[in-house]
Amino acid sequence: MIKLNSKEFKKIAHLVKSQDELSVFSVISGVISGEIYVNNINNPTAALIQSSECNLIAGSPNDEVFNSEVSSELDFWDQLTPDSHEWIDKIPGIHKNHFVRKYKRRHYVLASDDFMECHAKLKEGYILEKVDISLLRQNLFENSEKLLEWIEGWGDDKKFQKYGTGYFVRNNKTIVSWSLSDCSFEKKIAIGIHTDERYRNNGFGKIVVSATVKDCFYKGYEKIDWLCVDSNKGSIAIAEKLGFKYNNEYYSFSSYPPIENLKDLSEVEWHEWGEYLENASKTETPLLWECLYCYIKSNDVEKTIDIMTTMKQKKITIDYSRFKDYIIKLQDYGLCSNFTKKVWIDFLNENIPCSD
Repeated sequence: MIKLNSKEFKKIAHLVKSQDELSVFSVISGVISGEIYVNNINNPTAALIQSSECNLIAGSPNDEVFNSEVSSELDFWDQLTPDSHEWIDKIPGIHKNHFVRKYKRRHYVLASDDFMECHAKLKEGYILEKVDISLLRQNLFENSEKLLEWIEGWGDDKKFQKYGTGYFVRNNKTIVSWSLSDCSFEKKIAIGIHTDERYRNNGFGKIVVSATVKDCFYKGYEKIDWLCVDSNKGSIAIAEKLGFKYNNEYYSFSSYPPIENLKDLSEVEWHEWGEYLENASKTETPLLWECLYCYIKSNDVEKTIDIMTTMKQKKITIDYSRFKDYIIKLQDYGLCSNFTKKVWIDFLNENIPCSD
C-alpha cells in the first residue's frame, strides 16, 4: 500500500464511481485535507481515500495484497464506505474489526429553485449568528469547541472562510444549535446540522440550516448535499421541509450502532445490536463496551448487569459511579425507565464503595 503525495491525488479520480461522499472529491481536488493510499503508484487500480467525513474504498476489490493492508490504515472503530457493491462482501474481511456491520445512509440534494426558506422567528433570548472563527477561538460560549472541531475538517481556517460557511443559534453563553458546511467541490457543497440535546424540538435546526443554505447559494454554489443515517428522522424532516430532494441511498460499515440521536433506534433495535455485539465480543473483547451501552439503551437491566459481571471477570475496570450518572442522564431523555428496579439499585450498592 502506497501513500500518495497530495499533488498525485487526481490520478485516482477515475476510480471513484459513486457520487455520495462529496468530501472524497474535495480531498482529491485539494479543497480539504485528507490522505489517499493506492496499490500501485504508476497505475493505481484500488484506493483508500480518507477525509474528515469518511473512509471510502474504491476501484477493483481483487488486489489481495492491497486488501490485506487496508486494516493497517484503519482504526478498530473507523467507519468504512464501499464505493461500489463489489466491495460490500469484502469489507468485513479487510477491516480491523471483522464484525464491522453494514448500515444504510441517505443522500439528499438541494437546488436553489427548490429551496423553501424558513422564516420562523426565534424565541425571546435566542439570536442567530454567522460563524466567526476568531470569536469561537476566544471560547466565550459553551459548545464553541464542537464547532471548531467541525471546522478543522477543512484543514485550516482560511479554507473554511473561503469555501465554507455556517450559522448558529445562541442563548446567552450557550450555542444551542449549529449548521456548518463540511466540504465543497466545484459548484457543490455539503452541510450538516447539530443541536445540543438539551435544546431539541424547538425548531432551531430548521432555522440554522435555512440560514446556512441561503449563504451557500449566495456564495455561488448551485447544489447542496445533505447526508444522514437512514434512521435519523429529525435530520430527514429538516432536509425535506427546506426542499432537499431524496437522491439515493447507499451503504457504509460501522463497528457500533450508527445513530446520530439517542432515539434513532427503538429499545428492540438497541437490544438487537447488543446481542450482535455480545456475540462479536467473544472474539473482539473491545466490543464489550459497545455491547454494554446498547443493553443500557435497550432498557434491559438484567443484561446490563450480566455484561458488567462478565467484564469484571475479565478484569476490565468499570467506573460504576460514572455509569450510574450516565443512566440518570439518559432517564432525563426518557430512556432507561427500568433502571429504577431494586435489582439494579442493589447491584450498584454492591459495587460502588461507600463514602465516609
